[in-house]
Amino acid sequence: MPNKPGPVSRLLRERSATSHLLRQVERQRQLLGQVRSLLPAPLATHCLHARIDGRTLILHVDSPVWHSRLRFHARSLVNALRSEAPHLSEVRIRTLPPQSRNAATPPPPRRTAPPFDELIAGEELKRLLRRLRRRRNARTSRA
Repeated sequence: MPNKPGPVSRLLRERSATSHLLRQVERQRQLLGQVRSLLPAPLATHCLHARIDGRTLILHVDSPVWHSRLRFHARSLVNALRSEAPHLSEVRIRTLPPQSRNAATPPPPRRTAPPFDELIAGEELKRLLRRLRRRRNARTSRA
C-alpha cells in the first residue's frame, strides 16, 4: 500500500528551493511592516509590497495618487532603513495595474442591455414605438 501524502507545509519546509523562497517572502513581509510603520497612516495602507534589490528599495502602491505622495517620503525611508541595509541608496516606486490590486474582489459586472426578447416585450419600448409611429404619421399627413 502506498504511503499517504504528507502536509504541503512540511514539503515546502523540506525542499531547499521552496524554503529559500519562504524565507525571502517572510523578509519582504517584515520589510513591508517596517516601511508601513515609517509612513503616515493613510499612505501606509496603500503601500502593498516592499523589497530590496541591490541598492534599491522597490515599493508597490495601488494608485498613481499614492505613488506621488510616497515620492515625498523616499529620502526619509532610505535614511531610516540604512541601519539594516547600509548599501541602500535609492527608492523606486511602482503603481500596480488595476486588475492586480485586489484579486480577491472581482470587478463590478458590466452594465449590458437586456436581451432582445425582453426589449420587444418591454412596455417602455412599445410606448416609444407608438410615439415614433405617431410622429411619422403626422409628418406624412402634413406633406
